[in-house]
Amino acid sequence: MIRRLRGGKAKIEDLPIFDKDGEILANSKERLDRWKDYFNGLLNVPSNLHPLTIQQIIPATIDPNEQRRQDKAPSLKEVQCAIKQMKNGKASGNNGISADIIKAGGLPMVKWLHEIFVGIWGNETIVEDWATAILIRLYKNKGDNKISDNYRRISLLVVTSKIFSRIILNRVQALLDKQLLEEQAGFRCNPSIVDQIFILKMITEKSRNVNKPLFMLFIDIMKAYDSVDRALLWNICRHYGLTGKIVRILKLLYHDTKAQVR
Repeated sequence: MIRRLRGGKAKIEDLPIFDKDGEILANSKERLDRWKDYFNGLLNVPSNLHPLTIQQIIPATIDPNEQRRQDKAPSLKEVQCAIKQMKNGKASGNNGISADIIKAGGLPMVKWLHEIFVGIWGNETIVEDWATAILIRLYKNKGDNKISDNYRRISLLVVTSKIFSRIILNRVQALLDKQLLEEQAGFRCNPSIVDQIFILKMITEKSRNVNKPLFMLFIDIMKAYDSVDRALLWNICRHYGLTGKIVRILKLLYHDTKAQVR
């Protein structure tokens, strides 16, 4: 049963790839080395922010009740809720344990994970496996499939780390949503992209009806997720009202992380 739930190893197509000088690499090891170098450059973008920019972001003053709410150790109910939110049939991380297996473990699994999470919360140390992701490369279906830039990556993380992260997200999401602009639809709980498209359509039609010019700006930031300045991110988290405890735990999840190219 466990073997069926794990689903075996994904078959990844091993295509020829250009090196950085435009030469074809036919050897399997050379191709893996090329992908290693490519992702190493992609995921280790040096920051060009001035230190003063980071220092100018002031932490929010947090109400004592809110401080206690954020800082308390995860409850059994929070662990159960986070497990339920994991999607079935998704690939697992480096230990091969999927969300399906964890859900099949029932209450004993919930209690076991709860004990681990409470220990992590109190000691502020994470499981070693959590720091290693498996990188899967996916062709974007446009451009030459022998050029590295025409691929996107998926990072497969250990599912227990995703459950732990979901607990943190569930705890702080309502706090953050209250501070976001009403116009922002992405990366939040309820707003629908369909609603945003409908609003844009209505604005476009109205501008035509009244014969007024309409200006729209579409920005696609290249490699946006890979170039986030983490020092700046932690200060922004504090500015939005996350406690020092929460931010320290988030830092743990991103500290000394590694990736394996599959």
